[in-house]
Amino acid sequence: MDIMIRKFVALKALTRKNQLWVKMRSTGLYLLVPIINFSVSIFTSPIFARHLSAQEFGYFGYFNSLSTFILCFYGLLFQTYYMSIYFRETEERRKEILSTLTLFNILWNVLFFPISYLGLYLYFQLSHSQIPFYPFAILSLAGGVFGTYKGFIQVNYRLSNRPIAFVFLVAGYRVLSTFASIYFVVYAQMGLTGRFLGAFIIELLFFAVSLHIILKGQRIKIEWGVLKKAFKIILPLFPASFLLLPLGSFDNMVLESMNNSAEMGLYNIGKGIASYLYVGLFPFYQTFEPNIYKNTVQGNFRSLKITAISLISLIIISFIAFWIVSPYIIKYLTAGKYLNAVKYANVLALTSGLMIIFSFLDAIINALQETKKHLYINSVTACFCIITYIICGKYFNQLGVAFATIITYVFLVVLQSIVVIRVIKLRPNLSI
Repeated sequence: MDIMIRKFVALKALTRKNQLWVKMRSTGLYLLVPIINFSVSIFTSPIFARHLSAQEFGYFGYFNSLSTFILCFYGLLFQTYYMSIYFRETEERRKEILSTLTLFNILWNVLFFPISYLGLYLYFQLSHSQIPFYPFAILSLAGGVFGTYKGFIQVNYRLSNRPIAFVFLVAGYRVLSTFASIYFVVYAQMGLTGRFLGAFIIELLFFAVSLHIILKGQRIKIEWGVLKKAFKIILPLFPASFLLLPLGSFDNMVLESMNNSAEMGLYNIGKGIASYLYVGLFPFYQTFEPNIYKNTVQGNFRSLKITAISLISLIIISFIAFWIVSPYIIKYLTAGKYLNAVKYANVLALTSGLMIIFSFLDAIINALQETKKHLYINSVTACFCIITYIICGKYFNQLGVAFATIITYVFLVVLQSIVVIRVIKLRPNLSI
């Protein structure tokens, strides 16, 4: 009997060791994405800095912010629904569901894309914006549409723990997109138009590849029963997601109203470089993401606590390191032209860390399928966000807007934490 017990204990220890190795291996592979992305940036960012003005960097960030306001309506939040049912369905059934979601989404965008483009044009006319509309708007919005379907494949690779395929997809897109943009910016001398055009062409290529992967071996058929279940879950998320968009986009709205496109450019340069911290941290979150969904569904909240502590510790260490090296990074990446972007990068780096915590809590809420709670959280946060951005921008200018992002994300994370704890306590089958 003692021999059997010892064998069982040894087998359990070996299993844990293997699981730890698999997790470390996955983390290492996911880390290849930011390593590759940053390696590409080291060589290409100075090139963009030499061929694009601060004003053009401002326009680039502004259109990217505007497109995010519409992005949730392009994707219909189907990715969120697909993630919530991933561990509830068989592999074959998941393929059928994904095929239906994709086909319906394509039909939807054929109708909605012209409407969104016209709506943005009217916004520019009514707001009397001084920023050029064409061709930046159509390239930015169309790229967002085609990029939606690549996202489905990324979700599949993450949740099925296929980090190698994920790295090829994500890093491959970044490398091809960057070098295509360089060709049009530098060799074709198309300026900011070339920056958008290069990304758009690669999005179109990856759209074709993604469509082939999703629909391979599947019937070209839309299951309306699947859509009915999906919309029941995601309908509360539409207003919720729209309300959350000001967090990542309203800063450029406030900056644009200040009529200082050069300073807006410096802000967006700093924001872009600060996002490297998020890109570097996100692979660690991605490693845990399948387990976050699985542990939430199974009620294993002890494991979720350990994950939370690990992520927070990593964020603090990474943030301190970023502050130390940011002046040198920005000096090199901008060819020494835009050193004033350092102050924005240092502030917005903390926002990048808070975004990881937000993603962690957001995954728990999605796994619990408490989508109505999203509407409550995001409604309150949207009001708080808009007020905070406007006040900070008015009294503290562009740097105040940067600090407003931190204040808003802290507020959002606190709200999420309160909701998660309350939901768990109210469910008899779950315990913290």
